[in-house]
Amino acid sequence: MSLNQTRSAGPAQVYTSQKPAVAVAECIKVTWANVQLFGDVADVFMAKGDPGAFTVYTTEGEYFADVAGKAGMTKVNFYAKPGAKVIEQRGAVLATCL
Repeated sequence: MSLNQTRSAGPAQVYTSQKPAVAVAECIKVTWANVQLFGDVADVFMAKGDPGAFTVYTTEGEYFADVAGKAGMTKVNFYAKPGAKVIEQRGAVLATCL
């Protein structure tokens, strides 16, 4: 399933922050790559999209986050493949970046 197919199903969770989008995206990237937190080794990447927008994703693409800043507010759409075991765990860690 591609990222766009997963996006079309809608986000699993939506968050907002007053921090800059780049700071939120960098934090998500670093925390998702933390082996001590998750016990697995995942390659985590951050891609730039539209101005002020980023996507943080892993090689397997099981979950990812679209981070976009606008008018002093950052919105994070967290997506995961249906039935993914990571939704609660990765979502909770993502929330620490807000």
